[in-house]
Amino acid sequence: MLNVAIVGIGRWGQLLVTSVQGISPNLRYIAGLTRTKSKAVKFCSEQGIQLCDDYDELLNNKEIDAIVLATPHTQHEEQIVRAAEAGKHVFTEKPLTLNKKSAERVVQACRKANVKLALGHNRRFMKNTEALKQMIETDKLGTLLHIDGNQSSDLGAAAGAWRDARKESPAGGMTSLGIHALDCMIHLGGKIAKVDAHSDRRAIGFDIDDTTAVLVRFQKGMTGTLVTLASTARLWHIRVIGSKGWAEMRDNKRLTVCKNNEEPKDLVFSGEHYPHADSVASELNEFALSVIGNATYRISTEEMIHGISVLEGIIKSAEQGVRVTIL
Repeated sequence: MLNVAIVGIGRWGQLLVTSVQGISPNLRYIAGLTRTKSKAVKFCSEQGIQLCDDYDELLNNKEIDAIVLATPHTQHEEQIVRAAEAGKHVFTEKPLTLNKKSAERVVQACRKANVKLALGHNRRFMKNTEALKQMIETDKLGTLLHIDGNQSSDLGAAAGAWRDARKESPAGGMTSLGIHALDCMIHLGGKIAKVDAHSDRRAIGFDIDDTTAVLVRFQKGMTGTLVTLASTARLWHIRVIGSKGWAEMRDNKRLTVCKNNEEPKDLVFSGEHYPHADSVASELNEFALSVIGNATYRISTEEMIHGISVLEGIIKSAEQGVRVTIL
C-alpha cells in the first residue's frame, strides 16, 4: 500500500482523493497541502488526511512514499524536482510543465533519484480510448489519414481561479482543456512533426484566449486538427479517419465506428459520467502499481517530453504567427 500526499485540494484535487480513498488496495492519502487551508479542513477530516502547513513538511515525512500534484502549471517543475530529491515518487496533473527544457529537467531529476513519474492524462484510461487504440493497432481502420480532436468548455464559469492568468493559460484553453485532446492524438497517431496555431480572445470575461485552433502534421504523414474553445458548452471528441473507415470517441463512454460502405454503429462502455471517476482511479492505481513494481505506467517519459514540446510549439506558433517544427 502506497502512502500518498495530495498537494492542491481544489475541485480536481478532491476528485483525485475520492476516486480511490478507502476503495483502492494500492494507495491511500495520508497527508495534504493546499493554498487556502481553511477551505480544506472539513474535506481532509472526512478523508482521514492530515492537513500540513508547507511542502517541506510533506517532503520530510518518512511515512509518505509519493506526492500527487494538482497545483498551478508554473509550480510543477520545482515541486517535482524537490519531491524527487526527497526520494518521493510523483504523480502530477497535466501539463507536466510549460516548455521542453523544464520537462527534460523534471524527467532527469526523477531518473537520477530512481523515483517514478506519472502524468495525469485520464482519457488514456477510458474504455473507449482503449478500444480505439486497439482498432488502430489491429489495422481495423486501415492507413490513417487524419485525426481531429476537440476539447472545449466554459472556463468563464470558474472565473477567479488561478487559470485566469495568461502565464498559466498560454494559447487559451490548451493547458486546461486542449492538452487532453493533444495527448490522445499523440497516443493514437504517434509523434507530431509540425504545428500551425491561431489563438484569440473573443468572448471570455478575463484576459486569456478562448478560441484556439491548430493544424497538425504527424511524423507518420497524417494530418490533424486540434481545437479548444474556452468559452462555450462542454464538447469532447477524437475522430480518427482511415482508409477503411472512421471511429469517433464522444464523452467518456461512447465510440462510434463507421466502416466503408456501412452505417455508423455506436459502442457504449460502462463507467461513470464526467468527471470520469473511473479513469482517474485507473491512472492512480496504475501509478501505484508502477511504484510497487507490478505495472508500467502507460505514458512514457519520452511521450511526456514530446507532449510538452508540442504544447510549447503551439504556444510559439500562436504568439508569433509561424509554423513550428517540433524538435
